[in-house]
Amino acid sequence: MKPKIYLLVLCGAGDRPIQVLGHRTPLEAAATEHLDALAERGVQGMLTVIDDKICPESDSGIMALLGYDPLRYYTGRGALEALGLGFMEPGDNAVGFRINFASYNADDGTLDRRTARDLSYDEQQQLVAEIREARPLRDFPGLSYAILGFGRHRGIVCFKSATFPLGANVTNTDPGFRKVGPFGVPNDKFEPKPQECLPLDDAEGSAMTAKVVNRFVRETAEVLARSDVNSQRRRRGARPANLLLFRDAGAQMPSLRSFSERYGRTLSLYGQVPAEHGLCKLVGGKWNESRLGPGEDEDDYYQRLVTAVRRDPSDVVVIHIKGADEPGHDGLPHEKVRAIERFDHVFLRRLLEVGEEDAVYVITGDHTTPCELGIHSADPVPTLVSARALAADGTRTFCEREAARGGLEVSRAADLLPHLERLLSASAASHPAGAFPGGTAR
Repeated sequence: MKPKIYLLVLCGAGDRPIQVLGHRTPLEAAATEHLDALAERGVQGMLTVIDDKICPESDSGIMALLGYDPLRYYTGRGALEALGLGFMEPGDNAVGFRINFASYNADDGTLDRRTARDLSYDEQQQLVAEIREARPLRDFPGLSYAILGFGRHRGIVCFKSATFPLGANVTNTDPGFRKVGPFGVPNDKFEPKPQECLPLDDAEGSAMTAKVVNRFVRETAEVLARSDVNSQRRRRGARPANLLLFRDAGAQMPSLRSFSERYGRTLSLYGQVPAEHGLCKLVGGKWNESRLGPGEDEDDYYQRLVTAVRRDPSDVVVIHIKGADEPGHDGLPHEKVRAIERFDHVFLRRLLEVGEEDAVYVITGDHTTPCELGIHSADPVPTLVSARALAADGTRTFCEREAARGGLEVSRAADLLPHLERLLSASAASHPAGAFPGGTAR
């Protein structure tokens, strides 16, 4: 019988050395007793998530870690988000987008792409309700849309048409990202001004989608401008959430072989992002919503998550932990250190307390979010594999510097799980109580 695999994905935890942390990364600066204990008896390496140019998002990062190469399979985040929310199904004449609730002042040329992250959930839901009530796009017969805000600045819009074609080969209106094939790639420098959505080819579907997006942006901006929510925000000195920014269009679903057919194992995914839910549907896994509840204490959340994970009967359990990502986006290295330490001291400690002797623990990331950039990067992610049958490689702590000298035999995220499956199968067949083949003792 193959051992159970716990794949713990620390969203955006990887980073670069930071001066205020003594030229250490947050992983190096954090006190991580339990991560380091796993490192001492495990094998580490640095994994490229997609390639050295494309910055992964959480969905493409998780896709790679499940063994499906995004360079081959990825079709755009918008489609996965829409699938995860039930707005779109494979084969629909539809296109999904990731949106940001942004704040734009045309008079002084200021654009806050994330509304300073202080838009409350209730405020966002009221804005969404006002947009729905206004019924934009009424002069496009046969066109329907769905919109959802899922916290802070984030949201999803999906357009569906019964009368004219739609397509995803269009530009973003969000100036912070450009479209490179199906991927959204951050722009290092950009004019802080919303962009017009433009078709990237001569297809009718692309032209119609661009037209629909631009009209929707204009009509919803009128709704947001007169919203009581934004009037109240202005009165208290907060920036109004007065503009929707569109990016990451997707109209087709990836064609993926099911996880159980590929690996002969069942899968559970604990995540917080609708695109992860969509990906989980496509590979036949069991989806588990695992976000922090309104007003919930972080320790209680971690305890609830540990309890659910330990009871989960699946052979491979993937847990996406978001804590370190937002401090990276906000350029707050000390907060990032704190988030890593909370994961180690609370979640990981409790997960390991009720140890499973033969379990395999994989600690990795879906992408890096360097504090100095405030956005994702294509930097490799530190990765640790710890198992009873695995010969340790001599690394001592879980961090970028130690991982770079480790003995992990693969260098791409999409190769990790297939590699572990081969080694586990070989170990079960030939070394039931011996060393894990491929481990490099030092």
